[in-house]
Amino acid sequence: MSLSGRLELMQKHSELVTRRQSRECRCPEEEWLMGMFNVIIHIEPDGRGDIFIDCGDWQDERTVECHDIESLRLKAASWIYSIPPSPDM
Repeated sequence: MSLSGRLELMQKHSELVTRRQSRECRCPEEEWLMGMFNVIIHIEPDGRGDIFIDCGDWQDERTVECHDIESLRLKAASWIYSIPPSPDM
């Protein structure tokens, strides 16, 4: 995995679905496919970032400190790719 959250490097191992502003607060959001997970990252003006995982029957979320969207992408990828595969697979 790349050690940079730059968009072009992130897209080597993950697929950007869309970039948009949140409907609720107008903050920047990105939706990604990381591995088999649908991931939404959302950055707040105060330096917090939200990472949402939605896999249908299973969801999880985490709030992290971040400096910008690139650092939020890295934190999201680090979390996602650290999740072990299901023992049922």
